[in-house]
Amino acid sequence: MEEYVFHGPLPPTYQLLLNPTEQCFPKSHGKISPLKRFHFETGPYQGMTPMASGSNTPFTLTGLVTIGCLAKDVVPPVISFTWDHQNVSINPDSIKQFPSVFNPVGTFSSSSQVVISAHDWWNFQPFYCRANNTNGNGVVQVVRPTSCLQPEMIIRAPRLEDFENSNPNATIVCMAVNLRTARATVQWQKNGHVLNSGFATTGPAVMGRNGYSIVSELIVDRRDWVSEKTFSCEVRSENFTSTKNISKPLVCDIGPGSEMKVHVGTIPPTFTDIYLTKSAKLTCRISNIPYDQVPKKLDVIWTRERDNKELETKIGQATAQDKNELVFVDATAAVCPEEWNSGETFKCRVTIPSLLPATETRILQKLKSSAYHPPAVYVLPPPSEQLALQETATITCLLKGFYPNDFFVKWMRNNEPVGPSEYFTSQPIQESKTPERYFTYSTLNVKEQDWSYGDTYTCVVGHEALPLQTTQKTVDKNTGKPTLVNVSLVLSDAANTCY
Repeated sequence: MEEYVFHGPLPPTYQLLLNPTEQCFPKSHGKISPLKRFHFETGPYQGMTPMASGSNTPFTLTGLVTIGCLAKDVVPPVISFTWDHQNVSINPDSIKQFPSVFNPVGTFSSSSQVVISAHDWWNFQPFYCRANNTNGNGVVQVVRPTSCLQPEMIIRAPRLEDFENSNPNATIVCMAVNLRTARATVQWQKNGHVLNSGFATTGPAVMGRNGYSIVSELIVDRRDWVSEKTFSCEVRSENFTSTKNISKPLVCDIGPGSEMKVHVGTIPPTFTDIYLTKSAKLTCRISNIPYDQVPKKLDVIWTRERDNKELETKIGQATAQDKNELVFVDATAAVCPEEWNSGETFKCRVTIPSLLPATETRILQKLKSSAYHPPAVYVLPPPSEQLALQETATITCLLKGFYPNDFFVKWMRNNEPVGPSEYFTSQPIQESKTPERYFTYSTLNVKEQDWSYGDTYTCVVGHEALPLQTTQKTVDKNTGKPTLVNVSLVLSDAANTCY
């Protein structure tokens, strides 16, 4: 408990010469006269005077700050002020005393300031101001106040997708904020055993008005996480100690009857893949599989319905879903585009006794529609305002009014393919509901010098409703308008031969 003692008939009231509007000051000040009022500021800012040359940073730990105290309603006036820190008197050269002021009620007010280290202030080092007159002396502690906010601790689970990297490790993050001092430690445990390595701790670091924060990151092995080991983070600081636990069951909170059911679905081939590879890929996706329950062997078979012919089926690797600790597996088969486009029916049969109560079958077939509509294609040259800057020229390819929304856009420069990283194509956007139509755009950025030199740029568009499934338009500086030209689009070497 803080003690404020004054010997004399009329004790003075001590008040810090800082911002009096600060709301976060202690509500109790020990044994103190009712006349005494204390207002604390957490500087150096709003009334505190930073003395570090060349520094405008309000929360710096370097340089000097000025604090003060005020003795009010004193008779006779204060003769002298002294300051001390850690039981050592502060050099008088750092102390400034102002003349006493006579109050209308017949008393005096006196004040003093002292220059101290900003580092000591921010680390809550206490300073003591002593006022002396012929009737006695008084003392008050001057210390940086704590934040309005209470210390808080946060622990964050690892991300499942991090376990999918070549190095199957992830990170648990432990953070404590609003700490009062920079003296804080973090200790990690695994199943109650203290860990001495495998983690990195940053801080404590200044959080402005809200004290200090400390962050620690623990590397977790996938096997430890999946096997439901418990990790504990303990933070110790002055007036604050807290421990938080984390494990897979605590994060997932999976109880009896609450597990997500394993789902079997199909994904049709895309027009882009069919056009570029000359093959239609059928995909059967088994999802919502718990990470630690993926069978070593999946019994998945694709068949053609009309003759029940089994197709060569390839099983992919388990891939993380958005849901924590769940994965999906794809089983694919390739058929000829002609088979797919003719409306042939294909079946996917999945048998996984450990995950599914019975064999599940899904049907995949291309649905015929009379609503197919080709895109109108427009190629727009760079705007003159952009060319005037002599930096970059942007060519735009606009596709409007097409259905379905499966398409592709590729660019060519002087009849040579442009890499996908050099242009951007937006996702299809619905422009009308009746009839259902979509639009999209693709932009290619080129050097202004290349455009001015006369290079030609071609936008190649693929959509199954087009007469030849592709169309292309070319633009250059000389024509200024797009023209239809014949170009040869380089197809994938992975094209399959169908019999």
